[in-house]
Amino acid sequence: MATMKSRNLVGPVIQAGEMADAIVEAAQDDNPGKEVLVSSRASYIRIELEGECILRRETIQSKLGRPFQMNEIELNMPSFAGQVETNDDSIRFYYAQVL
Repeated sequence: MATMKSRNLVGPVIQAGEMADAIVEAAQDDNPGKEVLVSSRASYIRIELEGECILRRETIQSKLGRPFQMNEIELNMPSFAGQVETNDDSIRFYYAQVL
């Protein structure tokens, strides 16, 4: 059964690879109770959640198994949906107003 895609989906688009895999897993852990939609497009992965997506440095670091700095996301993120708030420990994608 086809479902209508929400217009309130937010999240990063990440180049395919180790980082994308870690961020998909982190999105699932850092957003409990929310459905994480993942679309693979060969060279990139689109990660989408309804209304808000939070990614924590500690979670991504754990998934990668190595030290991680939040600015590494920006280097591997050609695009995103929503507005973005960043700090040293997390990145948040959201919409201030939902449709």
